Amino acid sequence: MEDREMAPQLTGAPGTAGAAGGAASVKPQFHHFHHHRLATRHHHPSPTSLLSKLAFWSVCSLSLLLAFLLLSPSAAPAPRAAPDSPRRSLHTSSPSAAATWGGAAWEKKVRASARVRRANGRGLTVLVTGAAGFVGCHAAAALRRRGDGVLGLDNFNDYYDPALKRGRAALLARSGVYVVDGDIADAELLAKLFDVVPFTHVLHLAAQAGVRHALVDPMSYVRANVGGFVALLEAARMANPQPAIVWASSSSVYGLNSHVPFSEHDRTDRPASLYAATKKAGEEIAHAYNHIYGLSLTALRFFTVYGPWGRPDMAYFFFTRDILAGRPITVYESAAGRSTGSGGKKRGPAPFRTYNLGNTSPVPVTQLVDLLEKLLKVKAVRKIVKMPRNGDVPYTHANISLAQRELGYRPSTDLQTGVKKFVRWYLEYYMPGFAGKQKQHGSSNSKSSRGRSGNTSSAR
Repeated sequence: MEDREMAPQLTGAPGTAGAAGGAASVKPQFHHFHHHRLATRHHHPSPTSLLSKLAFWSVCSLSLLLAFLLLSPSAAPAPRAAPDSPRRSLHTSSPSAAATWGGAAWEKKVRASARVRRANGRGLTVLVTGAAGFVGCHAAAALRRRGDGVLGLDNFNDYYDPALKRGRAALLARSGVYVVDGDIADAELLAKLFDVVPFTHVLHLAAQAGVRHALVDPMSYVRANVGGFVALLEAARMANPQPAIVWASSSSVYGLNSHVPFSEHDRTDRPASLYAATKKAGEEIAHAYNHIYGLSLTALRFFTVYGPWGRPDMAYFFFTRDILAGRPITVYESAAGRSTGSGGKKRGPAPFRTYNLGNTSPVPVTQLVDLLEKLLKVKAVRKIVKMPRNGDVPYTHANISLAQRELGYRPSTDLQTGVKKFVRWYLEYYMPGFAGKQKQHGSSNSKSSRGRSGNTSSAR
């Protein structure tokens, strides 16, 4: 399961264009006077004449001083923001996407969203980063349903369609969860959030996701997955109380490990992609913060995630899109072998834990395509190629015995059920007309089948 999205990207510092294109220097213009020899006269100027000249040169001096002050670039310093005025985050994907935050009305929305709704008042108060992402949206909604206080944070970057992320945020808003538009690397914003709300927990899912995108924009992974994570840990260690942090690592950290199924005790020092390397770096950084500051940190190594409101960069998603469009889908063929299936400001210990979350039954890509063909009622055009060296790994297989033993983790959704739910959502969200036709077709088939068998329906 790969993680969410959040990728703060700054390609330039504010004001650089102005500095480069500043006003050209102005050379002083001199007027050359022609001095004519005059006849020598000896006379004494009157007091009135002296006062007139003094007044004239005083006015000239004042005019020159005023002009200098007005034309000086440093004469008008930028005004400082008032305490309750909105601030702009400088760590968004583009200048036009800079997020605004701050002010009394904003703080009121933050507190209302983070308020515990349980009758006994004993729920958690959770900051969910990457809340507009796939996993973040579902996790935030589940926490809210059980009565916990939940506040989201997301920068809505354009790694994939921001409209899908806005749609998820709107879904959360309907259940009372506010998603702050800001970046995980914005230390000032994080400090403000921890000041306004005494979070008991942080579910950190914000990250720059995707294996192949690192070939195009490697720095976005360092900024979000390393820099952003450190910014969050810094804010958490200085908060009082210190929150417990559960964060998203990835099954990608197993890299070129060939021992399957992947166990939490296996080697993770041979990453196959930059994405995996930044996630592994996060695990090492988390260990340091647990050791030095006593932060409670739990890493979840997600394996493949799928379902409604999923990520468009995942195989099941773009396979569905391309099959419906009649475009060929690429199925990679590999030579992989067979898979066998204390400190800080809080009370109590500060555990440092890592768990695999996935399914113990790995599924070949060909089986996934077969299932999509059946559900979509459209034949896929398959293009079989050898797997390139682009950071992908040939297979993943999770050993989840530790999560089963310590967390009671029991996956209950099989592939067919999960993919069916996704296909239903995909058709309703992107192709409502097509979904309606499929429902009518299914209904007519069902009626004709009942007619042939002689069965009748009854209310239940």
